[in-house]
Amino acid sequence: MSARLHDHIVRSPRFVVSAAGLIPVLLFFSCGGHREGTEATIAPPVEISGPVEREEPKLPAVAIEEPETTREEISESEIPEVRVLILETRDRISVEVESGELSFIDAGGNVALSWEIGGDLRFNARGDEVGVSGGGGPSGRSSSISITASGGSFIRIEGRPYRGRLLLATGGGRGLLAINILGMEDYIRGVLPSEIGYLKQGQYEAFRAQAIASRSYALSKLDGKKDELYDLRSTVMDQVYKGVEGENAEASRAVDETAGVVGLWNGKPITAYYSACCGGHTADTRVGWPWKTDYPYLHGVRDAQTADGRSFCRESRHFRWEAAWSGETLLAILKKTLSAELGTRVASFRRIVDIGAEGLSTSGRVNALRVVTDSGSYRVEGDRIRWVLRPGSADGPILRSTLFKMEVDRGAGRVVGVRVKGGGNGHGTGMCQSGAVRMAELGYSAAEILLHYYPGITIGRVY
Repeated sequence: MSARLHDHIVRSPRFVVSAAGLIPVLLFFSCGGHREGTEATIAPPVEISGPVEREEPKLPAVAIEEPETTREEISESEIPEVRVLILETRDRISVEVESGELSFIDAGGNVALSWEIGGDLRFNARGDEVGVSGGGGPSGRSSSISITASGGSFIRIEGRPYRGRLLLATGGGRGLLAINILGMEDYIRGVLPSEIGYLKQGQYEAFRAQAIASRSYALSKLDGKKDELYDLRSTVMDQVYKGVEGENAEASRAVDETAGVVGLWNGKPITAYYSACCGGHTADTRVGWPWKTDYPYLHGVRDAQTADGRSFCRESRHFRWEAAWSGETLLAILKKTLSAELGTRVASFRRIVDIGAEGLSTSGRVNALRVVTDSGSYRVEGDRIRWVLRPGSADGPILRSTLFKMEVDRGAGRVVGVRVKGGGNGHGTGMCQSGAVRMAELGYSAAEILLHYYPGITIGRVY
């Protein structure tokens, strides 16, 4: 291991790891490319205009060394399990298993009864119990039901194959829940392509960076979820996970090569948020999510090699965009979305008197949105703006980003039109996926990508 690489690889005190368990060779660092950004040296706010054409940064190629530790050498007992909510419904769930075992789990979490199964099974919820029929076994009900497939076969939930085990529970009157329980590495396999896409030749290091970020995010959630039924959702509310159908050979290779590797802050896996496109500068979590725990590595960085350079994510179709609302359309949208985000604090209103941004963050994002109605004035903070100021309709997609400039047309004591010119797609916090892909194309290693977007962290293997 090179001395420079060793400086960035640490051992987490939360896990028992032998000296041999540290990454002998993970990723090779070059002399150029990485910028240790801090809040004091962040560039001025990003201007919302067309991409500025400047000379492409010239970076040396980064050699990729094959890791000496393979996934097969990591004991399965070392790999933590993760519980992923796949479905939540008040109706029925169908499951198919070639062969396996079904167990009734009592209220205390103990196995009350088990039998062998095979074929199609049907599950439904009645009160706090789960009912089952089919599969070659008796029908019955239990507090929860567990299914384990045998012979390495998959469990098909509504036709989609999954690795690991399945838990069916009611979730305290929330309907029927299907929870996939599997090893962390198999989970990351089913996440990677869905989150960063199917990458091309020359973009492979972005797969490795995403694998480490996704693993870090998942591990950071486990401690706080011990007393809940599941750790993560399979949607954008956590990470998009599609089971076996979501896997891809190249992405899975990146998962295997980085098995057990995470970003670390104070010895713990980082809360590695990421988004599709930052628009030129990643967001500061203190502004976007002031209600969440603050970490220095999420304070935002300029998405370029130098302060006056071209943004790595500039080739994304979301880098710059526009949206517009008529006064009537905006009124109809805000009548629903303001109440949804702010709750009963919003009184019924018939007119938008004014609307505008309150302050800009270092990245150029809107700190808060002030909406003045004929019944009162309301302030929407941080990333919640995207859920309130929806383009199209109140039930449609949320606004792409809070990185925008707003123009308001007013007349007769009301807002008659709003236009915004914006940049980026997503909350913007942490790693910019479009930027990470471009950095990979330019020769940055996965470690350099991660250290750029999460400054100050270290990278280590925790199992």
